[in-house]
Amino acid sequence: MKKTQRLHVDKILIELLKKQPGTPFSNTSIRDMYLLQLPEAQRPSRNHIRKHIYRELLRLESAKIIERHEGSTGRGCKFIYRSEHKDICLEAKPSPFRTADEQVESSMDVETQRALQEELSKRKVELIASIGEAEEYQRLYQKYPALRSAVKAQYHESRDRSTKLLGQLRAVESVITTIGFPA
Repeated sequence: MKKTQRLHVDKILIELLKKQPGTPFSNTSIRDMYLLQLPEAQRPSRNHIRKHIYRELLRLESAKIIERHEGSTGRGCKFIYRSEHKDICLEAKPSPFRTADEQVESSMDVETQRALQEELSKRKVELIASIGEAEEYQRLYQKYPALRSAVKAQYHESRDRSTKLLGQLRAVESVITTIGFPA
């Protein structure tokens, strides 16, 4: 008695393949369908996804889950998914392009989203002002070396404030990205 082999495959790819058993598909056609499954803000380059899918397809081909259509090879070759495959159990693994948080629909109300957007805008303005201030202190003490000791402490405070504001801005952007609405 043969033991069932487990094969971990990208969850999105499995779902797409199961929707078209026996239908020829190319790497790029699956890539385009795959892209539509990802939130727009989280999509990596088309080339990056194409390479990921091609590696997965080669693994599936070696396990005889898919086969090349009419022996086609090279660029643009087509594959066919065989829904019946004995001795192999496909197990879904999460997509490397989607985090668990992204898979949960956003339950944020419009008011919270608006408040986060305002928070982000406010942080951006503060950061730009702080960077401008630090640059001006730097320009002043470079132009007037006698001021160096007078403005050095102010320059460092302004630069430190810019760093702190950048961290706050990144935190707000991260929250906005995680809950799935555009920054």
